[in-house]
Amino acid sequence: MKKISIAAFACLALFACNDNQKQEKTLRDSIIAIHDKVMGMDDKLMNNKMKIDTLLKTQLTGVKDTTETKKQLMGLKVQLTSAEDQMEKWMQKFDPDQKGKSHEEIMNYYSAQKTILVGVDSAMNTAINASGNYLKEVKN
Repeated sequence: MKKISIAAFACLALFACNDNQKQEKTLRDSIIAIHDKVMGMDDKLMNNKMKIDTLLKTQLTGVKDTTETKKQLMGLKVQLTSAEDQMEKWMQKFDPDQKGKSHEEIMNYYSAQKTILVGVDSAMNTAINASGNYLKEVKN
């Protein structure tokens, strides 16, 4: 009977370990998926930023309030740059290799990183949409 109990305990421990690893992998994979999505937006962010820079460097002829327009353009540029910086900062600090740490530590780290990355995603979406909407108005 003792041998069966030990074998059952060993099986439970093995399944718990596998389940923990699966949870960690699932959370890490969700972070990577968000990362890939955000990186896919990088081209649009850079494109909008270059267009805003070009507008700031050119004379804004035909614009009633040049000062207000430049202020608006600078705000959009700051928003785009901030989103870009947030992504770079996150990528430099993110460590997907959490070997030697407990399941709880790994899950806490990945959860915190996912929260940060979701914030970066939101900042990038907001900056791209705001600058894109402005650039559409300028074109028309």
